[in-house]
Amino acid sequence: MYKFRGHERYAPLLTALLIQAFQAMSEELTRICGKEIPKPLWRPDALTYVPVSEERLAERGFNQAERLAAGLATAARIPCVDLLQRQINTGKQSFKSRAERFETMKHAFSIHPEGFELITKIWNDKGHRGSQNPETHPQNLATIFRRMNHSPVPQSSDQINNADTALQILIIDDIYTTGSTLDACGQVILAAAKNAGIPVDIYTLTLARS
Repeated sequence: MYKFRGHERYAPLLTALLIQAFQAMSEELTRICGKEIPKPLWRPDALTYVPVSEERLAERGFNQAERLAAGLATAARIPCVDLLQRQINTGKQSFKSRAERFETMKHAFSIHPEGFELITKIWNDKGHRGSQNPETHPQNLATIFRRMNHSPVPQSSDQINNADTALQILIIDDIYTTGSTLDACGQVILAAAKNAGIPVDIYTLTLARS
């Protein structure tokens, strides 16, 4: 109802549910990392969200994933970055097969240059300024993005799966169906990170699964 009818009064309730899910996720990942509660819980370095097309934004008046991410970011005091932008309107996916959805989403997203500059700053502030690729200087970012538009998206960024060395990015969306949308978003981020020489771990969190 919140998504399709624009009843924005439900936003605080749904955000509260997402915050609960995030807390459970943090505790679980902390255990997986071998830490004991109540030691510092796992937390990402930045949040981002799945963008919608301009057509869908005009239709709804808001992006529900962005609203959820902003609410969680405020509650958890984590930067929320406009890291992705939608290149094409993929239309409704409900009647497509899993394979068709993955194919449709392959080229649906691209990196938002200004958002990636902020991600680079967060990476530098984490203490890895010396390991940054020189090309990630703001004046060289446009070259990277032009090159990426004509390059295949890698399956990984050769990231080091360690919260102390890799940048942790959490992608927020409202509903998980086949995973094609989140997979496409993650691959775009990994491609940008690899070109910039920044190791990244991608995590995803949704409000519901259909």
